[in-house]
Formats: sequence, structure tokens, C-alpha cells
Amino acid sequence: MSVYNGADLMAQALETVYAQTYRDFDVLVLDDGSKDNSSEIARQFPCQLITIPNGGRGAAIRRMVEEATGEFVALIDHDDFWLPDKLEKQVALLDSTGATLAHADCWYNYSDGRSVERNLNFPTDACAFDHILPSNEVIASSAVFRRQDMLDAGNFVSDTLRCVDWYGWLILAPHRKFAHVPEKLVRYSVLDTSLANAGYRFFEAQYYLLAEKMLPRTDELFEGLPKAQATKYRSMMVERSGIALSSMARAMEITGDKKQARVLHRRALQMAPRVPRVWTRALKSLFT
Repeated sequence: MSVYNGADLMAQALETVYAQTYRDFDVLVLDDGSKDNSSEIARQFPCQLITIPNGGRGAAIRRMVEEATGEFVALIDHDDFWLPDKLEKQVALLDSTGATLAHADCWYNYSDGRSVERNLNFPTDACAFDHILPSNEVIASSAVFRRQDMLDAGNFVSDTLRCVDWYGWLILAPHRKFAHVPEKLVRYSVLDTSLANAGYRFFEAQYYLLAEKMLPRTDELFEGLPKAQATKYRSMMVERSGIALSSMARAMEITGDKKQARVLHRRALQMAPRVPRVWTRALKSLFT
């Protein structure tokens, strides 16, 4: 668990970790420069605590993977909660399939009290990239992955302040298998202040991840895949980058920067010309 000012819910999250039916694990908590009493709460549990100056989520998760000693790593955010048999079912799946990562379904718990089920369906022979393209279906708090495979792939990086987990899964996927437990094993908190609701900054991070960090590496990422399949995944990345640009443009319009928004709309159309909402947003910008 990496935490930044998470004192309100982290004790409840840690309690769901220690309630696991699978018992062979250690708990590492990294306090990423919190200004609240997150460290004091962590000390109430039999965990290893690391405190560092605030460096962002990417750097925090990278450090934790380096510090961990187990065969597998499981991530949990300070405001998410595991069901008791989560680790047991995922470790069993990793052992039986030899997969490098296993993830599960969840409930999305919203701050207004709503709870929405997420139920995914992946064929057993699905490529690892099918789990993470065109969008990331692997929620960080639902994932268990092989630590050495992540280190061999290069580990998480500090400059992905958002979309940190997506970066990790993309570099982990080549030549490896991902597996999915078709059961809801996590309660995932979606808060008004969460990074996923951060508007322009979130879509800017998506664009940076896909267009700046991943597209230049597609030959490496998709090496060994049939040409048609590699082309499909690359096209997904390009199109998703265009959708991110379109969303950035929309956010700019809300703040009144219509001139720069139109620039982004044009770029979005070049990258995602087949997406209706990209055209709708671009055309609307001409008449408002």
C-alpha cells in the first residue's frame, strides 16, 4: 500500500488485508510524504513501514516492488477493500496457469453511496494485451503479479503520476499471460477527489502514457505477435490517444480556452477519425 494523506480509510483497508484466508504474506506500507497521521495508523499494524518525501504514485509503487521480497506483489489503495478470499483465489490461479498477473472483478463504490458491479469476461486464451487495450481493465487493487517479471520488464516509473498501473501492465504484457478471476473480490472506491475524476489532468496523463511513452515502443511491445494482431493493438493505442486529446479539448472549452481546444480537436480527429464523439465534439466547438 502506498498512501498519501489516507488516514481516513487506510485502517479499514489494512484490516481487509489481514483478514485474508491466504496467510503467507508480508505487508509493506509506503507513506509518500503524508501530512496527516497515515504513518501512525500504519504502525498500529504488523507491517513494514517506509516513509519518504512526496514523490508521486509512480515512484512509490516502483520503490515498493524493489523493497518487496515475496514471489508475488499485490497492490491495494488506502480506500479500497478486499474480500477475504481474494489472495487465495488469485494465487491459486497464478499457480495453476503460470500467468504473470491475475486480476478480478469488483464493485465500484461511489462517494454518493452508489455501488455498481463490474463483471468482465475474458476467454481463457485471451492475449495479455486484451486485458489492457484499448483501455485498462486491470484495477490496481485487484491485481496480483509476479515480482521478478515486473523487475525484468523494467518496473513502474516515476513520471507516470497518473495511469501508473496501466504503464506497469503494458510493459509486463509482452510474451506473458494475464489471467482473470470472474468473481468480484474487491470494493473499489471512486471518490470525487480521485485521480480518475481529475478532468484535464487525467486525460493528459492518458495521452502522455500512450502517445509519448508506449507508441514509440510498439515494435518492442508487440514483438512476436502476428502482424495483424500487432497492427490492431497499435491502432487501439493511437485511437485512444485521440480520444484523450478530444477529452482534453472538451475540458479546455469548459475553462474558456477555446482557441487551444480547437487545436487539440484537430489533432484528435487525425488520431481517432472513426470515433463519432470525437467528430461531435470537434464540430460543436466550431459553433460555440
